[in-house]
Amino acid sequence: MSKLYDNLNEQMNFELESAYIYATMSAYLDELNMKGMTHFIDEQVKEEMEHAEKIKKFLQETGYGVKYRPLNPGSGEFDSILDVFKKALAHEKLVTSRIHDLVKEAREEGDQRVLNLLAWFVDEQIEEEDTFSVLVERLERINGQWSGLYILDSEMSKR
Repeated sequence: MSKLYDNLNEQMNFELESAYIYATMSAYLDELNMKGMTHFIDEQVKEEMEHAEKIKKFLQETGYGVKYRPLNPGSGEFDSILDVFKKALAHEKLVTSRIHDLVKEAREEGDQRVLNLLAWFVDEQIEEEDTFSVLVERLERINGQWSGLYILDSEMSKR
C-alpha cells in the first residue's frame, strides 16, 4: 500500500491518542466535581474512539493491515477549567490540520475512496472546533466565577 494508507493508519492511532488525552481532561474535571463537564468530555472520549474505529474499518476493508503504536496521554496537568477547554480547542485545530493534510495527499494520489472517507472528517472537524470555541468563549466570560461554572456544568451534563 501507499504512504497515504500509512498516514491514515497513523491518523487512526492519533484518534485513539486523542481519546486518551480527553480522558486525562475528564479525570481533572472529575477531581473538581464538575460532573457535567466530566460527562461532556467522557462523551468526547467515546467520539474519538468512534473516529478511530471508522478509519480502522476503512483500512481493513481496503486490505490494509492495521498497525498500533503506543499512545501518549500528555501530562494530564491543567491550570484551570478554562485551560482544559483551551487545550481541547488547540487539539481539535491540530486534528483539523492533520485531516486537511490527508485530504491534500489523497487528492494528489487521486484516491477517491480515501477522499470520500475524509469528507466526513472535514465536516466533523468544523463541528468540533465550533463546539470548543464556544465553550472557551463562555468560560472566558465566566472568568472563574463558580456560579457561572456551575450553570455551564449543568448545561454540559445534557450532552
